[in-house]
Order: sequence, then structure tokens, then C-alpha cells
Amino acid sequence: MTVLYDPPSGWRYGFPNAYEPSNPLEPNEHTLRRDGYPDELLAQGMAKYCRFMGSDEELSKLEVAA
Repeated sequence: MTVLYDPPSGWRYGFPNAYEPSNPLEPNEHTLRRDGYPDELLAQGMAKYCRFMGSDEELSKLEVAA
């Protein structure tokens, strides 16, 4: 299974989506922008409120860069 992530109002922009940062240190904001989340919502700090979905094992290994 793949870890999915879903920001606030993400359904409007094709979320939930597979969480695939380009590298382990990529900030969540950059990943969201690359996946089509609008800059207006990122400017409001919505990157901090993503929901992550996956198995317990996958989620326990997850590291999200702020």
C-alpha cells in the first residue's frame, strides 16, 4: 500500500494523492505545490494540516519535513 496525503479542501485539487516527496528533506509545502495544491492555501499555512493515510507500519516510518 502507498501512503496517501490529503490537505484541507484537497478534494478540489485531486487529493488524496500518493505522498512521494522528491527527497527525504523536501518540505511538505513543496510536495503539495508540485502535486497541484494552490499557493493561496499554502500561504495560509494549510500544509501543516495534512492528513496521512496508510498502514500502521508505513505511517510509523513516515518522516515529514516541515
